[in-house]
Amino acid sequence: MIKRIALPALAALALAGCGPTGPANTVAADNADVEANAVGNEAAPGNALAAVLGMSDRQRNVVFIRALLDADIACQQVTSSERLPDQDGKPLWRVNCSDKAAYMIGITPDGTANIVSRSDR
Repeated sequence: MIKRIALPALAALALAGCGPTGPANTVAADNADVEANAVGNEAAPGNALAAVLGMSDRQRNVVFIRALLDADIACQQVTSSERLPDQDGKPLWRVNCSDKAAYMIGITPDGTANIVSRSDR
C-alpha cells in the first residue's frame, strides 16, 4: 500500500519545538533561517527535502511520526530510521515503529511524504 501525504510545513513542524519561543513573527523568521541554513545554505526556501536531509536523526524521526500519523497509520513512536539507497533519484528511509512495524518513506522537495507499507494497517 502506498500513501502520499503533503506536509507543507514539514521542516517548520519538526523544528518548531526545538527551543524557546518568542513573539510569533520572530519564531517564523527564526524557522525560515533554520530551514535555509539546515544543509549549509544549500536549501532553497521552501525546499522541505533539503531541510529534512539536514536534520538530526531525532528531528527527522519527528517528521516521520508526523507523516505516519497524518496518513492514519498507527505508530506510537518512531524508534529508528535508516537512509536507504535512493529510489528513482529520491531519498528513501526505512522507518521502524515501536510496534515493530516498518515503513518506507520518501520525501519530495515540495514536502510530500510517500509512505509504503507491507500491510493495510
